[in-house]
Amino acid sequence: MTLITLIVVAVQMLAAAERAPAPAQGPGVTRGIAYYDPTLQRVVLVAGPGQARAGDRDRVWSWTGARWEPMPDSGPAARTNAAAAYDARRRVAVVSGGARRSAADSTVFEVVAETWEQRAGAGWQRMAGSELRPLDHQSMVYDERRQAVLMFGGILGDRSVWPSETWELRPGGWVRVATEGPAGRGRTALAYDKVRRQVVLFGGVGAPPGPNQPQPFFNDTWVWDSTSWRKVAEGGPRARYAHGMVYDERAGVVLLYSGAAAHRGAPLSDMWQWDGRQWTEISLTGPTPGYRYQPIMVYDRARGKTVLYGGIDGGKDDTWEWDGRQWREIPR
Repeated sequence: MTLITLIVVAVQMLAAAERAPAPAQGPGVTRGIAYYDPTLQRVVLVAGPGQARAGDRDRVWSWTGARWEPMPDSGPAARTNAAAAYDARRRVAVVSGGARRSAADSTVFEVVAETWEQRAGAGWQRMAGSELRPLDHQSMVYDERRQAVLMFGGILGDRSVWPSETWELRPGGWVRVATEGPAGRGRTALAYDKVRRQVVLFGGVGAPPGPNQPQPFFNDTWVWDSTSWRKVAEGGPRARYAHGMVYDERAGVVLLYSGAAAHRGAPLSDMWQWDGRQWTEISLTGPTPGYRYQPIMVYDRARGKTVLYGGIDGGKDDTWEWDGRQWREIPR
């Protein structure tokens, strides 16, 4: 092949590369929270860089089924270890609590009490009304029976208490609706079971019972019937926290995936389903997302699939979907 031919081929290859569409990229975030927006009929991700600066705002993406598309409005004030849910009755997205960098000292994270809301067609605004104490590592879900966002657990900002309180978000702010139930814990998971009309809670990590004592990891299952908690199982999946959990509307079961059995250790990559009576492990075949610590995991109602994105450990930027039989990585 002559030099002129080589040059022509190189120019053609360069031109083809310029015409080819750029490969799809993930949001590239190492932390985040998410919910399903029935108005958009998409899973929505609210997230930002792991080292957000004081005053930064989170960004927002929606999942098309093939890629993450950035949304035009900035999200709430940047934070980590917050909680999110979508209030279907009021048609607003809700983000509450979390920790952010202090404006006075950027090396310090401060836990916040504020709650932010976003209505379709409007930007994110800090909610007026009564707020919680500064709290992070809590969990939230929309209770369809009560038609209200429910919050449980978390850790107070000064780390003095891991409360076992249950809160409900109403138009005037947060109202405490229970103080009894599961032991106080962080990084548990909640899912609303549409068939049995109850919120399901599994696992989490608790405060050390005393100085130099190890933290407890839970494998208990509780249900909230809109008035009180009731323990329905202790067993099934191995004790864990920072796991993903959703309600699969097509299968009529709660799905649980991955998490950690000790702080940043004992990685788990198993998958289970709860049918209202017992947990059953799902035998996975083919590729899987593997171990995930605090992944985004949301059921996409419009498409009938569970969407899993990222995870803190390793800064993963991949997206997977569960179709009821197996996991499939969505190519970028």
